[in-house]
Amino acid sequence: MSNFPYADLNVLIADDFNSFRSTLSKIMYEMGFRDIDSVASGEAAYSFCKKNHYDLILCDYNLGQGKNGQQLLEELRVNELLKPQDIFILLSAEASRNVVMSAYDCEPDAYLTKPVTTKVIHQRLSRLLNKRNTMLSIYDSIQLDDTDNTIALLTEEIKQNSRYSMDCQKLLAEVYMDQKQFDKAEKLYRSVLEVRALDWAQVGLAKVKLEQGDYVTAVKWLNDIVKANPSCMKAYDALTVALSALEDQERLQKTLEQAVEISPMSIGRQVTLAKTALENGDAEVAAHAYRKTIKYGVNSCHDTAENQISFAKSVARLHDSDPAKADGFNKEAIRVLAELDDKAEVEPDLKITSQLIESQLWALQGNKKRANELMDIVKDSIEQGATVSIDIEIEIVNAQLASKDYVAAHEKLQTMVEVYKDNQAALEKIDPLLSEPVSEHGKKVLAKINKKGIDAYKAQKYDAAMKYFIRVQKRFPRYLGIKLNLAQTIIGKMKNDGVEDEYVHQCLSIFENVKRNIRSNDNQYMRFHQLQGMLSSLTSGREG
Repeated sequence: MSNFPYADLNVLIADDFNSFRSTLSKIMYEMGFRDIDSVASGEAAYSFCKKNHYDLILCDYNLGQGKNGQQLLEELRVNELLKPQDIFILLSAEASRNVVMSAYDCEPDAYLTKPVTTKVIHQRLSRLLNKRNTMLSIYDSIQLDDTDNTIALLTEEIKQNSRYSMDCQKLLAEVYMDQKQFDKAEKLYRSVLEVRALDWAQVGLAKVKLEQGDYVTAVKWLNDIVKANPSCMKAYDALTVALSALEDQERLQKTLEQAVEISPMSIGRQVTLAKTALENGDAEVAAHAYRKTIKYGVNSCHDTAENQISFAKSVARLHDSDPAKADGFNKEAIRVLAELDDKAEVEPDLKITSQLIESQLWALQGNKKRANELMDIVKDSIEQGATVSIDIEIEIVNAQLASKDYVAAHEKLQTMVEVYKDNQAALEKIDPLLSEPVSEHGKKVLAKINKKGIDAYKAQKYDAAMKYFIRVQKRFPRYLGIKLNLAQTIIGKMKNDGVEDEYVHQCLSIFENVKRNIRSNDNQYMRFHQLQGMLSSLTSGREG
């Protein structure tokens, strides 16, 4: 160790406890390091890294108020402030499963649990710096984007069968993948797996199939990996890509839910889950995921206006399927939108979207005065030349519906359907606002799932029917016929199995939603009242 040129390396120590910074600085100095900076916060560490380059960073996970160690590492990577050869060591006294899983998930070069001894620090640094020194020419070649030289250097190191040959095999396979040399990558992954069943090689092999367009095989292999090792987060990430390619939205959401259950503090996956759930019409899951995104994303690069607005949007959408659950989010959603004013400059289109969603939330709470005030602000912005995208038009309609301005909403929807009649992607966005979908894809989805629900209902398979109707209701929340199909199925189940409070409340919630949106000339109006009567007959005479 004494021969290693520690004095040539720049070190940054980040810890909110002065005593630990002093102790760690002393250890580093005794090892031979001379250029040592120390800071007490994540913000200070990031500021130092923008001004100076550090070969080695030792950072506590919990840095008190502000950015934590994981967020610092993520932001350094996003902004390319770490070179391939730089070493980032995360330290933590936290023992909770979520924090430990989160720390491993962000893949620092090492993760040390406090308290750490001088011996442990010496041993770990020795291994990491020896590896860095041996592979420095490879890292330099990667940074220079010299692919041919990188491949040659990695191949030579593997041939020498050094202690770092496994690291070099992994790097070489990644280079092959980046260069779309999939046959070479596959051959390398298979050669590794012949020796040892390593997760990274198994996931890599599945990624080859994914890149080659064999999504079905990729999904099968990745599912096998997840079953064997439920904590292999890279497998979940690759599975997400594969299921997205297959457009299997339902399995995609389930996979993401499993992933965030294992590593809930992974903000990127929470965002992906939230977006997927919102696309699937599952506003409740979206609201919970966006709430966690905001909670864990404070002080991180995920602390964005888009995520905050999307949280509020998911709450507004939740009113379509379950107003009672939505009420539990309302105040928080309005507060989050109000806090946007305290942030840096928000883009004009996001500001308008925020105002429209806030208008919806106030209207759904019965405060039509505040809802109208916000709508007037939006109208002024549009009159002054603000760009109006289809997404903003959709939120205008949602705001009109929330305020029960049905005539204006209906007229605008008719105009939008006509304007975008040749744009299927736009029509798919409009579908959830309509009593029935108009896009080709929407029609197919509705017909397919609704038929399965009706067939299950006729066969008195009420639980299966309910699942189908709930799925299609989430996709098309304004389609009153589906809501009534669900209510009729629940009533059928209670006639068959007995009345339960949970199902009664579910029916009442559906009827409340339908009542808010149905008009007397609607062809579902008579059926609505008939189902209300059927429920009333079922529950009459019951206590409570």
